[in-house]
Amino acid sequence: MDASPKKKIEFLIVGQGLAGSLLGWRLIQQGKRVLVVDPCLKQTTSRTAAGLINPVTGKRLVKTAGVETYLPTAKALYERLSEFFGVSFLHEKRQVRLFQSEGELLQWEKRKNQADYDPFLGEQFAADEKHYLNGESLGGFEQKQCGYLNTVSLLDKLRHFFEERDSFINGTVDLGALKIDEQPVEWREYQVDKVIFCDGYHLQKNRWFSWLPLQPAQGEIFTLETDQSLPEEIVQFGKWLLPLPNGQFKLGATWQWKPLDEQPTERAASELFNACNGQFPHLKGARLIEKKVGIRPGTKDKNPFLGCHPNHRQLFVFNGFGSKGSLLIPWYSECFSRYLTMGDILPDSVDIKRYENGCPAV
Repeated sequence: MDASPKKKIEFLIVGQGLAGSLLGWRLIQQGKRVLVVDPCLKQTTSRTAAGLINPVTGKRLVKTAGVETYLPTAKALYERLSEFFGVSFLHEKRQVRLFQSEGELLQWEKRKNQADYDPFLGEQFAADEKHYLNGESLGGFEQKQCGYLNTVSLLDKLRHFFEERDSFINGTVDLGALKIDEQPVEWREYQVDKVIFCDGYHLQKNRWFSWLPLQPAQGEIFTLETDQSLPEEIVQFGKWLLPLPNGQFKLGATWQWKPLDEQPTERAASELFNACNGQFPHLKGARLIEKKVGIRPGTKDKNPFLGCHPNHRQLFVFNGFGSKGSLLIPWYSECFSRYLTMGDILPDSVDIKRYENGCPAV
C-alpha cells in the first residue's frame, strides 16, 4: 500500500514566542499555509518578559535606532490584534527614570537639547514631587511613549488562533528528522517549502545556525504584593518597577551570562531586593508571589538575525531580538514576511549575510 500523501505547508515556524507568533500571524493574513511548532512550556523567554517598551535606554540615554519607525508599527499591530481578539494587549503607561548619579543628570540635560530626543524625553522633577521618593533622591525625568505589552495574554490568543486553523503542533522539531536534502523539505507527514527558526537562545545548538554570534543573557523578574502605596507609573531606577492592579507589582530585571540554566539564584534575589529596598524602603515587607527566569536571545552587534542559510536555501532564521522584542518584532515581522513572500531586500544591519564568512561550508 502506498504511503499517505504528504500535507503541503509553505512555512514551518519553529517556536511560538513573540517572534514566531507575530511572523505566523502576518503570513496567515497573507493567505499562506503555516505550521507553528512549540512545546508549550509555561516558562519561556517571551512569557517571562515584562514586555516593556522604552525608546530611550542605558546610562547614556541612547535612543533606539529606528524607533521612529518601529514604534508606530508596533502600536498599529498591537491595536489590530486587540480589535481582532477583543482584548487589550499594549498598555501605554507613564514612565519615569530616576537619576542614579550626577553624571546621568548631565547626560539628560545634553539629550534634552537634541531635537530628535524631544518626542521621548519629558520634564525633570524633584524628589519632593513624588510621594514614593525620599529627600536624598536626585529626582528624575519623565520618559514619553512608553508602556508594556501583556505578552502572555497575546501569545495565548495567538496559539488558539493557530490551533483553530490547524496551524499548530504542541511539540518540538527534532533537527535530525528534518530531511533538508529533499525539495521541498520533509518533516513527519509534511512537505515544507521554508523552515524558519524562531526559537530564541536554542539557536546556539542549531546545527545549521550555531555559527551566528548569539550572546544570550539570563534574567529574573519577580512579582510581589504589598499593602503599601505604589507608584502610579513605571519607574526606572537601575532596575525597574511596574505597578499592577490590586497592590501587585513586577520588579526586574537581572543579567547573568553564565550559567544559562533557567534556574533562579540567590544572587539575583539579593540584587533585586536590595535595589528595591534601597529605592523604596516602604516596600520592604512586600510578599513574593512569583519568580520567573528567562534567557534573552541577544546578539554580538545588538541587531537581530534575519535571513536565509547561505548553503541551504530552504532554511531561515528570525531571531535575536534580545530585550527589545516588544518594540522591534512588529516591524521586522512585516519586513521578513515581505522578504519571504515577495523577495523584498532585508536591511544590511540585520541580514545574516553580515556573518556569512563564519558559516561552515557543509
